[in-house]
Amino acid sequence: MSTEPIVLRVSATYDLNVKVGDRVRLGERLHKGPNEDRHPIAPVSGVVKSIEFDAGDHEFAITIAPAA
Repeated sequence: MSTEPIVLRVSATYDLNVKVGDRVRLGERLHKGPNEDRHPIAPVSGVVKSIEFDAGDHEFAITIAPAA
């Protein structure tokens, strides 16, 4: 299992369910959008290390450090 941080880019159309420092579990929903099959979910369990807003692409870049 890799310990490299994972950057996940998600639409900024909806508010996020996570903030920096939160622990997330594999499969956890990351935003507050409508219930759809394609909502962004955490690809690994770990800790949210950073959240940056990309205005050009209207996306959040969420960095998750995988749990050891």
